Amino acid sequence: MNGNKNEIKKLYNENATRMACEINVRKTRNRLFVAGELVSFCAAVAAFVAWASGGLHAPMLFLGFALLLSYTVVRHFDTLNMRATEHLEALRAYYINEVEALEGRFSLFDDGAGFADTSHAFTFDLDIFGGESLFQRICRCVTPGGKARLARHLSTLPTDKNTVLGRQKAIAEMADMEQWRAEWNCNVSAGLPPVELSSGESVVLSLPSFFSSTFSLVFSNIAMTGFTVSVLLAVLGIIPSSIPILWAIVRLGIVIGVTSSPLRLISMRGEKLLRSLRGYIPLARLLCDAPFRTPVLVSLQQELKDDGDALEAFDELRRILEGYDRRGNLLGMVLFNILFLSDFFLVRRYQRWHSRYAGRVGKWLDAIAETDSLVSMSTFTYNHPETSLPIISDGERVVCEARGLWHPFLGDDAVPNDFTILDRNYYIITGANMAGKSTFLRAIGINYVIAMAGMRVFASEMNVGMFNLFTSMCTTDDLQHGISYFNAELLRLSQLLASVKDNPPCTMIILDEILKGTNSLDKLNGSRMFLEAVSKLPVSGVIATHDLELSRMAESNNRFHNHCFEIELGESVTYGYKITDGVAKNQNATYLLKRILDN
Repeated sequence: MNGNKNEIKKLYNENATRMACEINVRKTRNRLFVAGELVSFCAAVAAFVAWASGGLHAPMLFLGFALLLSYTVVRHFDTLNMRATEHLEALRAYYINEVEALEGRFSLFDDGAGFADTSHAFTFDLDIFGGESLFQRICRCVTPGGKARLARHLSTLPTDKNTVLGRQKAIAEMADMEQWRAEWNCNVSAGLPPVELSSGESVVLSLPSFFSSTFSLVFSNIAMTGFTVSVLLAVLGIIPSSIPILWAIVRLGIVIGVTSSPLRLISMRGEKLLRSLRGYIPLARLLCDAPFRTPVLVSLQQELKDDGDALEAFDELRRILEGYDRRGNLLGMVLFNILFLSDFFLVRRYQRWHSRYAGRVGKWLDAIAETDSLVSMSTFTYNHPETSLPIISDGERVVCEARGLWHPFLGDDAVPNDFTILDRNYYIITGANMAGKSTFLRAIGINYVIAMAGMRVFASEMNVGMFNLFTSMCTTDDLQHGISYFNAELLRLSQLLASVKDNPPCTMIILDEILKGTNSLDKLNGSRMFLEAVSKLPVSGVIATHDLELSRMAESNNRFHNHCFEIELGESVTYGYKITDGVAKNQNATYLLKRILDN
């Protein structure tokens, strides 16, 4: 992956401009197609009127059908042109949205608020979900399943190193496939509805078996052949023209009478299933046709190819849906039922499709959902060439060595820091208000989550092990349930201890000013007691505090270390945002308050 953000933004802007030019060309063609449709349809009507008023001459009837056929052909090409235009517009919207993202505006993207959980081990404290969250910065998913998979990758830490390495390779390969990812994201620019696979089952069970029988197929083919022969005989003058017309009317009545009830049933229940699957058709084709090499992506392709060909199934589904769409055009419905018994074959195809493929659709949708989540993470990786690939260490211990680490939300304003966390060691970080303690803690946590998801991290170098993560940073009260702020803190610390015991072998904890809801002396004694107890467990920790006395724990225990974010006081407060060894010497609360009072 090469380039920088400015080059990526330039590429996106150039692509958006190119799409706009192609859209204008397509819209010009659309006007020509509309004119052709109007002329051919009016000419067909005139030919039929001339045939009816001129003695029912066969040549004029033939001309009318020919003009009607030409109208259908022009209409078909107009539809293809409209679809191409919509596709180009979706591509252009994709590139414009990515420019917005590079400029730090993410409101266009899903924030994943539905996945937020205040009791989760780390997602709430680290802003994984919600407005301006990590999820909102990453998510480009076009399927509900893809969003759920992405949320799972960001909230569930893997326990197998190979899982992380496999995702790293898959994301790296996809990140270099910019055009392929754009095609994926533009196929369903507004997102897809959830698929309810059970909704079509009762429809199939209720449809008469007649539609899928061999007898009905033979009978319908004989009927179509007979009608075609009658039209040819009428054109040649061998039989009266009224015979094929009467035959057509009778056939139309029979088809509508036989299929009206099944089609109504399908429309009420089964059509929702089919239309919710419609958007997955181009996604399945893109997945199957992609030139993937990494094992994770190749295995996702195989999910769509094993145990039945998903492309064949989705192509048949596309044809069924096109049949439904044609029924919306009254003239088209009448014409296709007369010529091809379209409603009969529509019911037959739906019944056969469901019985053959419905049991496999769930597995196919899972593969598409996983691919969808990987596309989002790959786009995020592509958009951030300043990141680096973390090294995943072996062994069951807490290791986190970072060089040039910064918080991904800060962008160009970030100040990188070096930091090392060793197994079963504790790092007490002191500093003034707004000096950078909380942001640094979040930078450690969120980059670990990013690393475990398989993405590149916001650091020049990072080496991490695989361990459980628990944070306590944003505790709030719950007045509705009678939980005070201090009680909420105690509940969170109790949850921390339970998590440590339930998730062996090792855990890293990130704590920001624990026991804030009590007085200073009680807070100091309680914090010291809690850390002494936790230090006996398989835990490593980073703890930010304003309580300088807590730093004395390093004097009696060599597994405790002191670091600080120092400030400089002068005419104004200078914030360096660089972490150093030792205990903070300068505080700013009194200084800043005095300036307010003096003014």
